[in-house]
Amino acid sequence: MVAEKQAACAFNNAFWCNAVLKAAGARTKYDPDFWHAEGKQLPLYPNIVTLSATPGAALRSALLELPSGTAVKDSYDRLDLERDGFQKLFSGTWLFRPASRNGRPPTSSNWQKITHPAGLKKWLAAWNDNESLHDVFPSGLLELGSVSFAAIASGNDFKAGAVFNSGPEFAGRDLLGLSNVFCRKNWLYSALRELLQPFPHKSIATYETDDEVIPVYRQLGFEECGQLSVWLKI
Repeated sequence: MVAEKQAACAFNNAFWCNAVLKAAGARTKYDPDFWHAEGKQLPLYPNIVTLSATPGAALRSALLELPSGTAVKDSYDRLDLERDGFQKLFSGTWLFRPASRNGRPPTSSNWQKITHPAGLKKWLAAWNDNESLHDVFPSGLLELGSVSFAAIASGNDFKAGAVFNSGPEFAGRDLLGLSNVFCRKNWLYSALRELLQPFPHKSIATYETDDEVIPVYRQLGFEECGQLSVWLKI
């Protein structure tokens, strides 16, 4: 079951990367062993996400064709890409929270789904003060039914936020991916609790690169289900 959860996490993350890269104009495709985007590179996002623990020769060919500065996410932390001219940037832990049988609770009035470009601009300013990264999330992403930008409001400000993306199906329901979490310092537990409040009926997938905060996720029902790594072609 742990392997199935890791595979579901990998596919969910590939779906999100696919949405972002396609919105940027990349040509994307799914090989049996990996997802691949060509023709466009973006900061923070890989152009390859592996979908198998033992990918075949097609992956090596794709790796050799990647331009310098391109990132690759090894969803199983199995590959040694140094021989192919890559440098490991970081490793992380996949986290999975099973769906609850309980019904949906009332959602806090502070929980907001971003639906308009003006709201997205405000969300981006709260997410990251590096404006050069804001173009990674064009307003066209708001039109995708599989993607939701969420925020927790405090007055006129956003004190926390995240992106949710759906798929693949897991245990008969769409898995929900959690990414790009931001919140006020030392507020991670409360931020995650509020952000996840509308989704007790959904299994949630995410990953974390800071081992010190993984206990916070455990308190909220997440369990570790594998390792991943990200490589940069130099």
